[in-house]
Amino acid sequence: MAFEVYIYTFISVFLLNIIPAFGPPTWMILSFIAFNYNIPYLIPFVLVAVAASTSGRFVMTSLSKHIIRNRLLSEKYRRNVDHLREHLEKKSMATSTVFLIDAVTPLPSDQLFVAYGLTGLKARYALVPFAIGRLFTYSFFAYTATEVSKYAAANSLTSLSFFSGSFVIMELLLLLFVYFFIKIDWEHLILHHRFRIFH
Repeated sequence: MAFEVYIYTFISVFLLNIIPAFGPPTWMILSFIAFNYNIPYLIPFVLVAVAASTSGRFVMTSLSKHIIRNRLLSEKYRRNVDHLREHLEKKSMATSTVFLIDAVTPLPSDQLFVAYGLTGLKARYALVPFAIGRLFTYSFFAYTATEVSKYAAANSLTSLSFFSGSFVIMELLLLLFVYFFIKIDWEHLILHHRFRIFH
């Protein structure tokens, strides 16, 4: 049964992390699994979840790069985003720090990876810090859910409401973030430190 739980966890987490919007938070799914199922070994459970989420984010970043950037964006918008890529390539540590900070918070990171894929930057700058951060957050939520399950009725978490009003609003705002990400004149912003819409 334990092996089946690990497989179920990997598939669930992987699929959640290739959904670009409106997917339930991974930490919530892990808490649900840890609360309702017997997890004999917490460390392998967390490592499986980290591997699945990182793999999913790699697929999301690759799809964003090869489909949205290379096929859907016009040449002028690709050149615009390239100015940001050239700037970030010189600040790889700062870029990785952003993903590390995001990974240790419960905030959604879907659209951040979509935007990152649009730049065409190497995936490792985002995925390595993401995996490190998720190692800590998943450990916390999985351990907490496991401990709580010892004192609470198992059926108390059988249904989770993901699509609250605030969740939908946040996802819509993050989708707008991706839209405006390609509309910002990155060359003007980097050189003059002023926002301007790219035309």
